[in-house]
Amino acid sequence: MLGEQLKAYREARGQSREDFAAFLNEGLDRSYDRQRISRWENGGERIPQAVVAFIRKHPVLPVEKPGPALVVSLANQKGGVGKTTGCVNVGRMLADRGYSVVLVDSDPQANAGIHLSVDVVACEEAEKTLYYVLKGVAKAEECLVETRNPRLRVLPSSLKLAESETELAAQQFSHNTLRSRLADLRRSVDFILIDCPPTLGHLVTNALVASDTVLIPCQTQPLAFMGMGTLRKQIDFVRERGNPTLSLLGIVPTFYSGRTTQDQATLKDMHETYGQEVHIFPPIPNTTLYPQSSAGGDALVAFNAKAPGVGTFDMVVQTLIEERDRRVVPAGHGVAAHG
Repeated sequence: MLGEQLKAYREARGQSREDFAAFLNEGLDRSYDRQRISRWENGGERIPQAVVAFIRKHPVLPVEKPGPALVVSLANQKGGVGKTTGCVNVGRMLADRGYSVVLVDSDPQANAGIHLSVDVVACEEAEKTLYYVLKGVAKAEECLVETRNPRLRVLPSSLKLAESETELAAQQFSHNTLRSRLADLRRSVDFILIDCPPTLGHLVTNALVASDTVLIPCQTQPLAFMGMGTLRKQIDFVRERGNPTLSLLGIVPTFYSGRTTQDQATLKDMHETYGQEVHIFPPIPNTTLYPQSSAGGDALVAFNAKAPGVGTFDMVVQTLIEERDRRVVPAGHGVAAHG
């Protein structure tokens, strides 16, 4: 394999040299770095046969033109339950499989953008955030910021987005605003993930009206579980008033510790209360790895594909792909790249 062929393969995966080295290290149990990748690509060093064989086992097939998108809200009126963690990791995993993904940061705290190394202050100064999209003074496509995988882009937030709650409340039919603003974008990408704020206000209502389906991260703690009923009522309200096809993709239990009786009891209550009508994914264990990954400016799955809970996120990703194929992808159209 020639260096230029290796570079073309890496770019087809949408990976930087650093991310590509991590991909090889995970699969081959090596310790390559971006400098080594650079030497291979530039012809300064021969590419090991083990690397060539590994690449041939993980081909990246041609990707069809993106779109239309499945729009997914990650919602829960309680904060700190893992909505942002779910968005950035699921978004990165979809992008790594070859899909075009946009993460809409609908939380004024802007945690999703910050986690993915987006300079949200600069975006606000340039008036290129969700607030200005909702106001109609900027187009969503003009505000997107690439992440380390270029297939995953962020429509960033800022503290100013908090003003939208009051402004939307003053407008007639404001619940359709986000859906209208994302209409063009929806035709040109594969997935739109909306990281909702921890409220049940106008921003969340807009997100639900714009969405095809909802994923609910829920901490395995009594207070988080007790709030689930209120969110379900909000989803039913949106179905009745503006989005009758909105579905509930499932519940992801988060911050779970199998060693505590409280977590065990809450997870059991979750299954007994909702398990017959809603899919409940395996719980994400309580670990410091996910918040720590934000210091690296990327999703945890980009650094550690075997981290606790990644298997659950992989199930979520596969469920989303199947949901998109079922609901929004015309027959014979779809993404072929799953390398």
